[in-house]
Amino acid sequence: MAQKIFFYEGDSILNELDIKRIFKNTNIALRSRYVFCILFDDQPDINEIEKIKTLLNAQDLKFEPNLIFTPRAGTISAWSSKAQDIFNNIGIKRVLRIERFKAFFTPEENKKMVKSKLFDRMTESLFEQIDETASIFNKSKRKKTNVFDIHKNKDLLISLNTELGLALNQHEIQYLNSLFQKLERGITDAELMMFAQINSEHCRHKIFRSNWQTDIPFAFDSLFDAIKSTTKKSMKHIKSAYHDNSAVIESFSKSMLEVGGDNIYKKFNDSVHTTIKVETHNHPTGISPFEGSATGSGGEIRDCSATGRVARPKAGFMGLCLSHLRLDEDLETWENPLHKPSHMATPKEIINEAPLGSSTYNNEFGRPAIYGYFRTLEHQHFGYHKPIMLAGGLGSIKDALIQKGQPESGDLVIVLGGPAMLIGLGGGSASSTKDPLNSELDFVSVQRSNPEIQRRAQQVLDKFNARNSKNPISFIHDVGAGGISNAIPELAKDTNLGANISLEKVNCADDTMSPMEMWCNESQERYVFSIPKQKLSALDHICKRERCPYSVAGELTSEKIVKVSYYDEIIVDLTLADLFGDIPLPKLIANDYDRTTEIEDLPHDNIQQHLLNILRFPAIASKKFLITIGDRTVTGLVYRDQFIGNKQVPVSDYAATLDDYDSYSGQVVAIGEKPSIAIGNPEASTRMAMAEALTNLVGVKHQSLSHIAFSANWMSSTKSSDERGDLLRGVQALTNLADYLGVSIPVGKDSLSMNTTWSDDIERTVTSPMTLNISAFSNVGDLRVGVTPELSDAESTLLHVWINQGDFRMGGSCLYQSYNLYGGSTPDIDDPEKLKRLFNATQKILSKGMITALHDISDGGLITALWEMALCSNTGLDINLKVADRSELIPLLFSEEIGLVVEVPNDRLKEVIDYYTKKDLYFQEIAKKSKHKEFRLLNYGEKVFSQSIEELYKAWDDVSFKVQSMRDNHESAESERKAFLQHDKYLTPKITFDMPEVKNNFFEKKPKVALLREQGINGHYDMAAALMAAGFEVEDIHLSEVGASIKSLDKFSGLVVPGGFSYGDVLGAGNGMAKTIMFKPKLKKIFKSFFENKSKFAFGVCNGCQFLSGLKDIIPGASHWPKFIKNESNQYECRLVQLQIADSNSIFFEDMKDSVIPVMVSHGEGRAAFEDVPQNIVASYVDPSHNASQIYPFNPNGSHEGVAGVCNDDGRIMIMMPHPERTFLTKQFSWAPSEWGELSPWFKIFENAYKFAKKN
Repeated sequence: MAQKIFFYEGDSILNELDIKRIFKNTNIALRSRYVFCILFDDQPDINEIEKIKTLLNAQDLKFEPNLIFTPRAGTISAWSSKAQDIFNNIGIKRVLRIERFKAFFTPEENKKMVKSKLFDRMTESLFEQIDETASIFNKSKRKKTNVFDIHKNKDLLISLNTELGLALNQHEIQYLNSLFQKLERGITDAELMMFAQINSEHCRHKIFRSNWQTDIPFAFDSLFDAIKSTTKKSMKHIKSAYHDNSAVIESFSKSMLEVGGDNIYKKFNDSVHTTIKVETHNHPTGISPFEGSATGSGGEIRDCSATGRVARPKAGFMGLCLSHLRLDEDLETWENPLHKPSHMATPKEIINEAPLGSSTYNNEFGRPAIYGYFRTLEHQHFGYHKPIMLAGGLGSIKDALIQKGQPESGDLVIVLGGPAMLIGLGGGSASSTKDPLNSELDFVSVQRSNPEIQRRAQQVLDKFNARNSKNPISFIHDVGAGGISNAIPELAKDTNLGANISLEKVNCADDTMSPMEMWCNESQERYVFSIPKQKLSALDHICKRERCPYSVAGELTSEKIVKVSYYDEIIVDLTLADLFGDIPLPKLIANDYDRTTEIEDLPHDNIQQHLLNILRFPAIASKKFLITIGDRTVTGLVYRDQFIGNKQVPVSDYAATLDDYDSYSGQVVAIGEKPSIAIGNPEASTRMAMAEALTNLVGVKHQSLSHIAFSANWMSSTKSSDERGDLLRGVQALTNLADYLGVSIPVGKDSLSMNTTWSDDIERTVTSPMTLNISAFSNVGDLRVGVTPELSDAESTLLHVWINQGDFRMGGSCLYQSYNLYGGSTPDIDDPEKLKRLFNATQKILSKGMITALHDISDGGLITALWEMALCSNTGLDINLKVADRSELIPLLFSEEIGLVVEVPNDRLKEVIDYYTKKDLYFQEIAKKSKHKEFRLLNYGEKVFSQSIEELYKAWDDVSFKVQSMRDNHESAESERKAFLQHDKYLTPKITFDMPEVKNNFFEKKPKVALLREQGINGHYDMAAALMAAGFEVEDIHLSEVGASIKSLDKFSGLVVPGGFSYGDVLGAGNGMAKTIMFKPKLKKIFKSFFENKSKFAFGVCNGCQFLSGLKDIIPGASHWPKFIKNESNQYECRLVQLQIADSNSIFFEDMKDSVIPVMVSHGEGRAAFEDVPQNIVASYVDPSHNASQIYPFNPNGSHEGVAGVCNDDGRIMIMMPHPERTFLTKQFSWAPSEWGELSPWFKIFENAYKFAKKN
């Protein structure tokens, strides 16, 4: 058979808005098309070709491009993997491979510009003729194993170290030379690369484990010992620390929703605790921002899942620290011209792409991203050309599964997840080196993301998790740096067993990869675990159901040897003792260094101008552009996200998740980081970071201060002794403060090569200051005992409470940074006892209901905290100071000393003042709300300045507006800014029916509903919770079962399809899932029969809505339904909007006509596009005046006439893009009217469905 390649033409890639956005106002001639390149095993027949063209919405290729970007040669794109899955599931077997190219035509003189703007050298290859692109399918012979005779030539390893970017130190080189001289053989390339990754700084944390020679007072043998010392044996709430992928802390939870062995959703009733983990992915994000950030979040998710004997990820957060953005050609007052290495991304590129990488991964996997931070910093040679990309999260783990088990010899070694590919080779070494790498090695070291397959793997793990103590997984590791060459040996070492691996049995998507590349590649979305042989059939059944690949890589052995073969060739053969030998750690030298700086003069003393300047400074400015791109609703267990108030202002100090749908206990998370202070005072920086995390958390009532746990993530350059001294000082200071406060740091990470060195016209270096990102986690008993920065309607007074006795110091402050200055002495925690008193006293007052709003003082100081409280409360504020010396006004207002602003009702003010006085804390009455929309500052009653909230908002919104304009759609950004300034309120609910009440349906026969999933669907838990609360028995149905083990859907009263990203939305949102049915007659018949039965109902939300719209040809009375296309904003949108319920036949919206109800949307392709006049509309997006809206963001996707959902003619089958199931409880809203009860108005649609089912 002769293989054949065909090309087909798809849709346009760039619309006019995209071209205008990317190329500014350049009048560039550019046409673009997706081109599908398909490799057949033989000449296809005409029917196959037509079926494929229909699937792809493609036509014969007529476009003649002169620039084509393909996936990087030697790789298979995530798009290809998912499209191939659809083809296989439909039964198209002749296609060996399909890829989607980006094709452009532009005049010759524009080619360079187009390449510079659109080509990603990390993930793509470039061609100028379409016929040339077929070369990416060319088959080459598999590369052979190399053997290096280092036992004969000890200098050979030194040259290999440089050539291959191994980052081995002299002790490791000496160890390997000695070992292989003893073994009397050469080292294979697989053994060498494996050893380099296992022993990389990234994996082994050698600096944190080393001993020190220093003139700095240091009380521990190593930095690791110092941090570990904070976790005492008496801290019973720390369930696991330092010996697993995540730490585990005790929670209040006694239940979680899961799918039982009979595939019925049920409550697990026993103790469930909280996993906590924070990672960084700095080096990859600096090279390829989207993929680096995406795989950073993906790796942290796997860390959670692989904790104990399996856990379930629950919520995540993300942070970025960059050099200054330089968004405009005209530089800001804090910016200088940019110099950087050519192979690294600019800060502007990173801020446009990295947040999308992280949010996209979380969105597609199905984990809400509910918190984060962002700052830029440069001062002299300090900066973040090598960025910080922080990825953190928490999860749920059953008490019985916290401790890993002990597998036995003969147990199978399983690799679960995606195939091996030639991506991410040597990432552990690349991210560990302090020296400039070959830029090509840098690009090879970055991984590729495929969150949809990680969701599939998670579904497999969830099924084992539901078996509780009978879970057959005895030991599990995630696959990260070093790939399975790290994970499998670690599994062997941790279980004190050997491993015998047959590499040819491991799923591999590239026939050219050498055995070394198969063994050491860092392809993502994989786990390694052990199970008994007799459980293999159970694993096989679950994996086939979930369409999740797995491989039986080998067995564990009593012989403590890691032996890896590729057919008859042995590529690794090392004992555990040799592989994990006792290699001496270098004794590191650290010197004390005085980093104090002199205070400079500010350019002026105009407080109003200072405020306008800092509100535009990225660390202070609105972070909205980082938040709305991330799904904050999936799972339905989010209690508090970043947005505060009716107008959804992103100023929350903390985020919170619920333990379960029927509880108010849950988790609270916050971040603290003060890198600018480290430039002048490293110790103060770490103390202030921990203090900031605590003041961010203090607005919620905790069990006690000592029950708060922390992750410490350290970023620094350690090339010089003074840089190492900064790190040593910072660790000691943090340890001392943690001990004084009685808190634990049971988890953390370090990234200690945070310097960038390159040469253009001169030698240049940009170095990160010693940076601590500290994340705080706490399990709390009642999240309702908490406040936010939103001010109440009561008569009240705002108090400023602080702890520093002396001056308000300005060093490292945003005010000084915004003028490219530093500011002299820095804030610090001079008296830890005062910090403890501030926390405990505020907790006491909070628990008595005497605080109605609270905001911590951090970036931008007191004046910024007050401004953010006024903004999110949509009120004016009068700040009245009594400062005799006007020169003290600026330090008081702009210093970032630790403190709080608390709102106290006037009738409780005396009690609060007396209590703070008793605790020897400093405070002053600082401000009162006002009815005018002005932000006014007075001193002894004399006006210092007055500025409208609107004008200040424009300054504060500047960064977000500019990034949205560049990244998304300028018109949408303009519309959102205009809407905020025009409307006092965004959300104006009107309920026309009696609010639902909690009912007990325990003794009624439960109607059965099928909750349909396909690979990539992730909204099943929140939908199941809503259906169960209404009284349904909910069965988990995977599309892989329909037509096979499930011949009919007749036993179900209803069919519900939840949200997610079926097949990663590669053929259009929901389209691949729909065509899996439409192209398979057996499936089509089953679904058509169900839809035609008038006693049945069906409901699709978000991806389920898009899926059902693709089945409209077999749904009676649905011919008028729209398809759903990309949002007009050109971006994924997760927002709280409001819908007006229409007068329709929908059984779901019975008795709800004309109600206006807030609801969450979370989608990228939600714009309803009708072929004809819209019919059977069930709900529309409306503005605050309840008019159907085309205005963004009230209409988040641009749907015609604001259409949010439709039903079929008889109303039994309904589809809608918004997510009522994620807001069926009032506590799931980020804002809701105070008079609403436990159940929100949206519960009525599930109640109505229940009534219909009972009636039929």
